[in-house]
Amino acid sequence: MLINKLYKVVSFETLPGESLKAIIIMNRDHPIFEGHFPGNPILPGVCTVQIVKELLEMEVKKELMLKKAGNIKYLGFINPLATPEVHFQLALKDMAPEGLTCAATVIAGGNVACSFKGEYSVLL
Repeated sequence: MLINKLYKVVSFETLPGESLKAIIIMNRDHPIFEGHFPGNPILPGVCTVQIVKELLEMEVKKELMLKKAGNIKYLGFINPLATPEVHFQLALKDMAPEGLTCAATVIAGGNVACSFKGEYSVLL
């Protein structure tokens, strides 16, 4: 769904070993940045987690639901004015029909902005 045009995917690459890399460009004019925060836009952390889910759905071609998130670390900010290009590195595990586990690293401006591990179930 791409969160109401919050971003667009400019690169999406499946790598050997059940991992993928994606590059997105943030829409600096998206209304979410008017409230978070006026004059200093920052991508909300929950949106980062949602983008990871949407990228995973692109890979597995199934609708997913995040059922557990652990070790979430926000190490920096994603400001669409300063660093509109954001890199996602996703390592997938347990690719069973009923779900998967993903370790995600999100990089903006050459710095890790977020990392976490999530467990997802496949929606029928």
